[in-house]
Amino acid sequence: MTRTLTIVPRWAGHADSDYYPWLTTRLREEPSGFDAVRALEMPDPKQPTIDAWVSALATALGPTPAPGTVLLGHSVGCQAVLRYLATLPPGSTVEGVLLVAGWWSVDKPWDSLRPWMETPMDLARARAASRRFVVLLSDNDPFTSDFRENGQLWRERLGAEVVLVPGARHFNGAQEPEVLGALRSFSASPATP
Repeated sequence: MTRTLTIVPRWAGHADSDYYPWLTTRLREEPSGFDAVRALEMPDPKQPTIDAWVSALATALGPTPAPGTVLLGHSVGCQAVLRYLATLPPGSTVEGVLLVAGWWSVDKPWDSLRPWMETPMDLARARAASRRFVVLLSDNDPFTSDFRENGQLWRERLGAEVVLVPGARHFNGAQEPEVLGALRSFSASPATP
């Protein structure tokens, strides 16, 4: 089975932002268990909308992604990934999802962010569409200060494995070894159907 990793960037992020180029290079240089790695360029990244980003994911991955697909969402990219998963037909699943700096709410939301927090999604469908969810959170994220409550919500709503990374802020570094480590755990122990 071919295994692919698709990275969905953060708000105002691009394929060459933050740790994405470093991560892509590392995963291509060493045995990672992924046959292909790509970071997406999302439409209007400074003003992302749910419809545009979910449509972009459907275009990139298809209406039914390949079984060996692993998705990595960063910040608002996490929301886009979940909302894409919620559109998949019953029985369609991806191998796993890594959500980096994921949130359900933001301490001081701006107007164009509110739809991402307030528009309902089919969480049961999203949960059923992935065999595994891992969420990386920081204890000093400047956008979501209550990491304990945030982590609990990820566990309750998606049955996610939550990993706390002290001092990681919003995971915007040029290198984020914890993200690489989390992806290696997908390669070391892929979920079984």
